[in-house]
Amino acid sequence: MNIFVKYLSHIIFACALGYFGLLAFVLEKDPMINKMIMIMIGGFWILWIFAKSFLKIVFAVALVGAIAFAGYYVIHAEEIECKKAGREWNKELKVCEDKKTVGEKIKNAVSDVVKSTFKKWKEDNIKVEQKDEE
Repeated sequence: MNIFVKYLSHIIFACALGYFGLLAFVLEKDPMINKMIMIMIGGFWILWIFAKSFLKIVFAVALVGAIAFAGYYVIHAEEIECKKAGREWNKELKVCEDKKTVGEKIKNAVSDVVKSTFKKWKEDNIKVEQKDEE
């Protein structure tokens, strides 16, 4: 009796599936319609199983999302606080700086390009001089 109480919905779906299977395959009474009804019953059965555990799934997804958000916030706390204060986070130096104007950003970018070009040119000249000495 416990099986009927605990799995009543499954027993109902199984009996309905068996009944329409009997009509479709054994008695061959409107087999195409009865097969389609069997597919619908199977779909509703799967939907019933999913619906029973839907709240558990939603809770688990919400919990995973909350943990991921908390982890991101803990890892990037300084950067987030810096942006909340209206300042700019320097990823290279990992410090909070005042926002720069467009002109300052362009000036820094140009100076970085010039410095890297000069450094590369200097290294190439040193290599050429070493080859000449050999």
